[in-house]
Amino acid sequence: MSRIEYLRKPRLKSPYLIAGLPGIANVGKLAVEFLLRQLRARKFIELQSEYLPEWAIPEYGGIRPLKLEFYYAKPADLNRHLILLSADAQAASPEGQYILTGEILDIVQEFGVSLVGTMAAYVLAPDETRKKPVVGAATSKSLAKKLEQSGVELLNGGVIVGMNGILPALASLRGIDGFCLLGTTGGGILDPPASANVLNALSNLLGITINTTELLEENPESLQFFSESASEERPTYIG
Repeated sequence: MSRIEYLRKPRLKSPYLIAGLPGIANVGKLAVEFLLRQLRARKFIELQSEYLPEWAIPEYGGIRPLKLEFYYAKPADLNRHLILLSADAQAASPEGQYILTGEILDIVQEFGVSLVGTMAAYVLAPDETRKKPVVGAATSKSLAKKLEQSGVELLNGGVIVGMNGILPALASLRGIDGFCLLGTTGGGILDPPASANVLNALSNLLGITINTTELLEENPESLQFFSESASEERPTYIG
């Protein structure tokens, strides 16, 4: 069973959920972790689940199970809060991904979330080119149009694999609009430029200021949040 720990219960104003879960090149994971620092977000929920992989993480001589972490922040130029979701891993099985995604949506609905967005990776084939550095999809035509206006190339075909895809898709079944922003990448462990591109698209979409200069200048080896085991996750997008 999942274990949900509320560290605090803040009063949030019409929040949006923005998630960045581990995957290929950790594009979304790196993006959300950078956003946490830039917005000085505060953690308010930890979620442990039996559906996460059977890994434990050594920290400072101790050891802990995998978990998902919920943070909140209020960007100065946005008239609402953001709930930011990070995780050590995605669920290890298709069944677990659906169940864990449902638990995430149950939690954020308590706070009145009206929009669900995810950030992840689109892995380019060797001979593939894209007009835009960020591709994406949305659960409604009006939101898809906003993605296009934010410089995102809309996908037409293929599948979005994993929780980064089913989180907005299942949110739509609950009457909550959703979208997915995918940074084009060649793969690997970390791709800071792809993460920066996704953050720039998110900035345009939400109308908030996100300065990605520090992300592009930072040495990837200094990103202490990163766990090499996260690179074992399945691709976020397979076309």
